[in-house]
Amino acid sequence: MAVTEQRAITVDDGARIAYEVRADRPGELPILALHGVLVGTSNWIHQMLRLPQFHWIAPSIRGHGESSPPGAHPSIERAALDALAVLDAEGIERAVVIGNSLGATVSLALALLNPERVRALLLAEPSIPQLLPDNGGDRLTSSAERARPLLANGQIDDALDIFLTPRVGADWRQKVGRRRLAEWRQNVLSTPAWFEAVAEFNPGPGPLAALDVPTLLVYGANTQSVYRELTMAVADAVPAAELAVVPDAGHGSPADNPEAFNALLVEFLSSLGLA
Repeated sequence: MAVTEQRAITVDDGARIAYEVRADRPGELPILALHGVLVGTSNWIHQMLRLPQFHWIAPSIRGHGESSPPGAHPSIERAALDALAVLDAEGIERAVVIGNSLGATVSLALALLNPERVRALLLAEPSIPQLLPDNGGDRLTSSAERARPLLANGQIDDALDIFLTPRVGADWRQKVGRRRLAEWRQNVLSTPAWFEAVAEFNPGPGPLAALDVPTLLVYGANTQSVYRELTMAVADAVPAAELAVVPDAGHGSPADNPEAFNALLVEFLSSLGLA
């Protein structure tokens, strides 16, 4: 039997949402894991394999993996509703929700929309540029605008350069295997639309301040300053949130340093009596 199983549902607007589950642990604490742009569900491979005591559910956000394209104007709220539909399909009333980058922003939206479905939140570098005083979304929309014509002309790797070189380095092609590279080349087609969706997302200070779900915010010690600033903006907006740093990690801390990230996750859940 395979450790993970691929499943899919059709949501209310007709879109297909694919997801992956840890099939051999159906009775354990469910963890809904939402990935960042480009990476897809491989964002969580080190968690799903190394922490078998949990029941992992990892959806592919629209435009990633086998899920439907996001359309011209996806929204963070729609992605949160897609994730809730996956929980419904699995018969899960409440789950721990964790996310990285885009997935962390969607996780936060899910908790704001339906807090009764969330037992705890772990958010790795969520982005809400609307919280920054200098319109921090400009960087995201600028990257999206630069990438669109390249993608339209089939210059996939040139578009990937825009998103990956600042995070991974100019030698990003040499740092990944063929499977991950193929995943990036497919998923980058939806990246500009999701960057714009993140830039537009604005839950407002009131709902964030009132969020009553146990929350741990984390960022990588070596992440870019803009991602650290965005994480701190969320920390300031959610007074009840705890804050932790993942050593020897950048923006993708679950994959950059899975040992340290997993230890933080288990410690956090243990403090809540969930692990």
